[in-house]
Amino acid sequence: MTSQLRIGLIGCGAIAQIMHIPYLLDDNEKFDLVALSDLHQPTLEAVANQYSIAGRYTDWRRLIARDDIDAVVICHNGSHKDSILAALDSDKHIFVEKPMTWNWREAEEVAIRAAQSSKIVQVGYHKLYDPGFRYAKQELNKMHDVGYARITVLHPANELGLSPYRIRRGNGIISEGHVDPGAWEGQVQGQLVGFSGGDLEPLVDEVLGAHKDNPTLRLGLGIITVSLIHQIYTLWGFLGAPERVVHTSFWREGMSIHAEVEYSDSLHCTLDWHFLSHLKDYREEYAFYGNHERVIMQLPSPYFRNFPSPVIVQGGEGELAWEKRVTVNYEEAFRDELRAFYDNVQQNRQPEYGSVTDAVQHMRFMQQLIDAAVR
Repeated sequence: MTSQLRIGLIGCGAIAQIMHIPYLLDDNEKFDLVALSDLHQPTLEAVANQYSIAGRYTDWRRLIARDDIDAVVICHNGSHKDSILAALDSDKHIFVEKPMTWNWREAEEVAIRAAQSSKIVQVGYHKLYDPGFRYAKQELNKMHDVGYARITVLHPANELGLSPYRIRRGNGIISEGHVDPGAWEGQVQGQLVGFSGGDLEPLVDEVLGAHKDNPTLRLGLGIITVSLIHQIYTLWGFLGAPERVVHTSFWREGMSIHAEVEYSDSLHCTLDWHFLSHLKDYREEYAFYGNHERVIMQLPSPYFRNFPSPVIVQGGEGELAWEKRVTVNYEEAFRDELRAFYDNVQQNRQPEYGSVTDAVQHMRFMQQLIDAAVR
């Protein structure tokens, strides 16, 4: 293998168009993007034409079978288990967008196969490559007595976050600018079908068991799997694995989620995720509170490139209290995680963040969140 990684990318949707394809092409001393795959041929052709990519496949298995491809970037919808296993069988390195799989059992299957391979498998946990995260973790490690942690996400409809970009849908259709998210009922039904119908239905049934006919749990599980997973892996990055899930609750048909997790008798953390469809003001915050210090990290919409993630540090002595707000830099986390993947492959090194082992633990925790809601 040369120093340049020859890449095939599977799934030409929004995140591929906004982040992965532009950064793979820009870092052309590291990556050579030679092939794309998408089930929807019009989208495939539109994206491949835009970036002058010659290799085009509606069947991702044909892309993976190419001997001249060193690594695959997997960002198609749904579970990634089958495409990961096929890529490992074809002796490819793998960068796979979250979630790695759709349930814990699938994740264990991937882990067994990955352990038998010499190839690097890295999961797309981009927030852990954010410069703000590294600085906030450094400040958190200095705290004397963290007693309470709080993670909060206020999530508008995805269409609002995508509005600055031109997303090619095929057949000459380009989505750009403001798109009305539509009625609440349509959002609920659309996400319910997308997150728990079709090929995903038996995987969701497996997680929910006797509660598989509960639509609120089905939608809540989908949100945990595709969105709250970001906050789960970032929580792990800050504090590691918790001892247990104390409680999980869902309301607003599954569009609001609250959970409490225990690290020790002296430290609990709450996770809140709320879909608030029409207000274009994405909020994401990680806050750690102690008797003497506080550390707070605020993240912008994940679709906005090069926006900083400010970190607020508070402290004091006696009656004196102080606060500083830090912008570390304007590096883009999506770019940095791809560069880390390149380095991991070149050095035959397991990922610092986003290993298969990490992903298995996170899928197990997601099962525990559901179990805590129904016990």
